[in-house]
Amino acid sequence: MEKKKVIVIGAGPAGLTAAYELAKTGRYDVLVLEADHQVGGISRTINYKGNLIDIGGHRFFSKSDQVLEWWAQFLPVIDTTQDHQEITYHNRTKGIDNLVLKSAENAMLIRPRLSRIYFKQRMYDYPLKISLKMMLNLGKKRSLRMMRDLIKSWLFPIRPEKNLEDFYINRFGNEIYRMFFKDYTKKVWGKACKDISAEWGRQRVKSLNVPELVWNSLTRMLGIGRFTNRNASRSLIEKFLYPAKGPGMLWEKVASECLVMGVELRQGAHVRQLSVENGRISSVCWHEGGGDHSASPDLVLSTMPLRHLFRSMGDAVPPAVAEVASNLEYRDFLIVGLKLERLCFDSEQGHDIRDNWIYIQDKGVKVGRLQLFNNWSPFMVSGGGQWIGAEYFCDKGDNLWDMRDEDLIRLALEELASIGILETDKFVDGTVVRCPKAYPSYTGIYTDIQCLRDHMETIGNLYPMGRNGLHKYNNQDHSMLTAFKAVELIERGETSKEELWTVNTEDDYHESSK
Repeated sequence: MEKKKVIVIGAGPAGLTAAYELAKTGRYDVLVLEADHQVGGISRTINYKGNLIDIGGHRFFSKSDQVLEWWAQFLPVIDTTQDHQEITYHNRTKGIDNLVLKSAENAMLIRPRLSRIYFKQRMYDYPLKISLKMMLNLGKKRSLRMMRDLIKSWLFPIRPEKNLEDFYINRFGNEIYRMFFKDYTKKVWGKACKDISAEWGRQRVKSLNVPELVWNSLTRMLGIGRFTNRNASRSLIEKFLYPAKGPGMLWEKVASECLVMGVELRQGAHVRQLSVENGRISSVCWHEGGGDHSASPDLVLSTMPLRHLFRSMGDAVPPAVAEVASNLEYRDFLIVGLKLERLCFDSEQGHDIRDNWIYIQDKGVKVGRLQLFNNWSPFMVSGGGQWIGAEYFCDKGDNLWDMRDEDLIRLALEELASIGILETDKFVDGTVVRCPKAYPSYTGIYTDIQCLRDHMETIGNLYPMGRNGLHKYNNQDHSMLTAFKAVELIERGETSKEELWTVNTEDDYHESSK
C-alpha cells in the first residue's frame, strides 16, 4: 500500500509527537517543517556558555498515563529528591558517585516543586495556601478581611463570570485578588483582568477553589496528608519530572528517533503558502536555504499560530474570517539570563533558596517572574554560582522588546537589586533570549474565534495542534495530547476537528493561577 504523504508544520512538542506517532505506524511518509534551527519550540533549551535556559520553565507532569509512558520511553527516570541521591552542583564537584552522576545526567529527574510569591519583601506560598505564616505576613486586619472575602466569595459567587476579575474574586475573594492577582495580571498580559476572558481562568485554575485551599492547608498544618499524586489538582503537585539538561534534551532525543524512523526534518524552513483546492490543502510552499520549495501532501498537521496559518491560505479564506485571524492577540516574552556569584535575599531560611520560580509581585518593577535554573536541575549551570532567569512579558516592538541586550541586563540587575534579591557587584555574565508569540491571548477579537474553528471544518485534510495551532494556553502535555488526538482522528478517517478543541477542558486538570 502506498504511504500517505504528511506534512507537519512545527517541531515543538505537538509537532514531534505527531510525527513520531505517525511514523511508527509505517503507513505515512512524514515531512516536518520547522522555522527555527532548533527543535522544541517554546520547550527548547538555550545553551549560553554551558549555562542552560529553559524558556518557559517546563515542569514535566501529566495526569495522562499515555504522556507519562511516552516520556519514559525516551529518557529513564531517576529520583533525585531522596537525601542519598540529591545532586547539586556542589556535590557534583566534590566526587559524588560517578555512576549516579552519569546516569542522572542522561535521565529524567524527579525534582521537588517549590514556587513562591515575593510581595513587599516577604515570601508567600504559591499556589496560595492559608497558613499561620501567611496570616502573620499579612497582619491581623488584612488576614481577617481575607477570610471574610474568601467565605463571601464561596457563599455568594458572582454570576455570570464575565471576565477574569470575576473569576479570581469567585475563587479567592476580593482581598486576595487585589493583593496577588490584579496588578500581576496586568504586568503579565498588559491588560486589566476586566479585559481578559474568564475562559483563561477556567482553563488554568478552575479546580482550585476555597474548600480545596482550606483542606490542603489544614492537612499540611496537621501533617495528615500530602498532595503528591496524579489525582491531586495540578497546582498542588509537589514533585515533577525534569530532563537533566532542560526540556530541549527530551525533544532533541525525540527528533533523533524520528529521523531513525524515516521522518524528514527540515529546519530553517519557513512556511509561506498553503494552497486550498476543493476543500483540501493541495500544496505547501516554504522558504529554506535561500530558495523556495513545495510539496503536495495528503495530510497537513499544523502548529503554526492561527494568524499565520490563515494568512498563508490567502484568498481561499473569506474576508470576515481572515480579519478575525489577523487580529488575534499574543503576548511576547523575553528572559534575561544572569550568572551571579550568589543571591542574597533568602535569609529567612538560612541556606540557598530552593524555589523553581519566584513570582515578583512588586508593582515598582517590570520583571514578572524569576527562574532559578540551579533548582530545576544542577546540570543547568556550568562552573558553579547562581544561574537565574529574569522574565519579562512584553509585546514585540515595544520599548522592552526593542531594548538592547546590554540595557536589558542592566535593567534586570537594577530591578532585582532594588527589591533585595541580588547585589549587582556579584554579577558575572548575562544574555537575553526573546520568544515571540509565547502566549496566545484571550483578549480582543478572541471572542470571535469560533468562526476560525468553523472554517477549518471545511478543509478536510488540515489538523491544528498545540498551543498556537489552537490558540489555547495549553501546557506541554496538553499540546502532546492534541497531537495524539490528531493522529487518532487521521487513523479513524475523521475530518472533523471538534475533538481537538476539547483537549484541556476537563474540570480537574489545570496548572496554576499565574
